[in-house]
Amino acid sequence: MRIEKIVAFLLLLGLLQACVTAGPTKSQNEKASAVNVQLGIGYLQQNNLELASEKLDKALRQDPNSAAAHNAYAILQDRLQQAEKAEYHYKRATTLDPRDSQANNNYGAFLCRNNRERESEKYFLRALDNPLYNTPEFAYTNAAICLLKINEREDAMAYLRKALAAKIDFAPALLTMSELMFSEGDHVQAKFYIDRYHLSAPASAKSLWLAIQNTLELDSAGDVDELAQRLESEFPDSREYQDWLKIQ
Repeated sequence: MRIEKIVAFLLLLGLLQACVTAGPTKSQNEKASAVNVQLGIGYLQQNNLELASEKLDKALRQDPNSAAAHNAYAILQDRLQQAEKAEYHYKRATTLDPRDSQANNNYGAFLCRNNRERESEKYFLRALDNPLYNTPEFAYTNAAICLLKINEREDAMAYLRKALAAKIDFAPALLTMSELMFSEGDHVQAKFYIDRYHLSAPASAKSLWLAIQNTLELDSAGDVDELAQRLESEFPDSREYQDWLKIQ
């Protein structure tokens, strides 16, 4: 199971949902920093890393104690593959505001991608400990994916169920659950989750190939033809399509 890409995906979505506000009691520097954080996040969304760096550098100079600025800057450094800088700023963000769920989730994802799975779980749980966290499905799914890396399947499944209880159509949790069910040999449940995934999100080469493999296990040859045609027409250059051709 290719887990690292999913964790990165959830980290980025966490960033896109980040919100920075400057209340009426803030100083002028703190307000200016909050504005530059928002601009920096916007440039990160556009993958304009040079301008993102310029705005986030400025935000940190204006307010060195802004957890939001450190969190966004950490994501920038993570994107630039500057692991030591990224970790420093993730730690600063989570220290300055221990209840910042986005920062805790993102730091947990960083730790997971760097093979520190047990340490990462602590930060996902810290993200979830905040009753005001409005996207707990991200942290639950990240925790599950991370535990799957070390084959802790029972706990991972429990986290995925909580993610789907929080948001019933959360596509990353549906896809991960379908992969888990497939690997467990529960092909009926795998089909249930992959079908729900395809109702909630656009199909990918990965999801179509999983559906094909699971359908073959269920001995539903007719359905395979339709799935294979979609894989060929929508993702002809994918590794998954090449895998399909190998079994023809």
